[in-house]
Amino acid sequence: MSRKTIKEDQESRAYNWALLATLVLLLSLFVQTPSRVLVHALPPSLKPVVLSWGGTVWSGQVNWQYQRLQGQLRWSPDPAALFRLGAGIHWELITTSSRLSGRAAISPSGQSLRDVTGHLAGSDLRQIMNRWTLPDTPATITSLSVRHGKDSWQGTTGQVEWQGGPMEYTLDGQKQSLTLPPVVLGLQGEAARLQLELTEQQGNAALATFVVNGGMLESRIRQRLLMHAAGYKGVAEPDAVVVTASQPLSGL
Repeated sequence: MSRKTIKEDQESRAYNWALLATLVLLLSLFVQTPSRVLVHALPPSLKPVVLSWGGTVWSGQVNWQYQRLQGQLRWSPDPAALFRLGAGIHWELITTSSRLSGRAAISPSGQSLRDVTGHLAGSDLRQIMNRWTLPDTPATITSLSVRHGKDSWQGTTGQVEWQGGPMEYTLDGQKQSLTLPPVVLGLQGEAARLQLELTEQQGNAALATFVVNGGMLESRIRQRLLMHAAGYKGVAEPDAVVVTASQPLSGL
């Protein structure tokens, strides 16, 4: 081997080591970056919600308040997202009465929430959906995965169990009231449509179907559900769709 070849080989090795050292340094700086720098990545509507930051960009937490509801969001890296050529985190959302956890990821194919489990207290639900009057019973989320990318909901599955109770809600611009039995809300993504099926926990009888299509919510209410409404006197078959409505999601 000539001296020139040996010198070129040594220079190549030195370059590779310098590049590796630079990458390690940059990664170390990133891991130690305070989490509060993430405030610059938040949309303006979310910045007033944040109370304080803790930890680092790599592993940290943020305290937040939405109306009267307060809680904490914790996160840590999710290496599994790298296999999907994306970036992801394990997250945990905690309030006084609720606890949810799962994984969030972003990749060239879209954004996703995976393996979401936990419970959401009725009192917290009322704070989130403050236009509705909801019962004080918790919702239990089981293996919920929501994926959205390129106008597609495919890959969205899971279910939410709710013990129900007296409630008032808005449908087609009108206030409605009923006493909801224990129910299961199942989610299924179908191309550009997200379909939600509401069924009774006991017997799995269908109550209603909701379809999210763009910014609109399409509702199909069955006779079986309206039989739980005070003063309703319909005489259709229990499985018959007796109310259909379409309204913007923003109007809920």
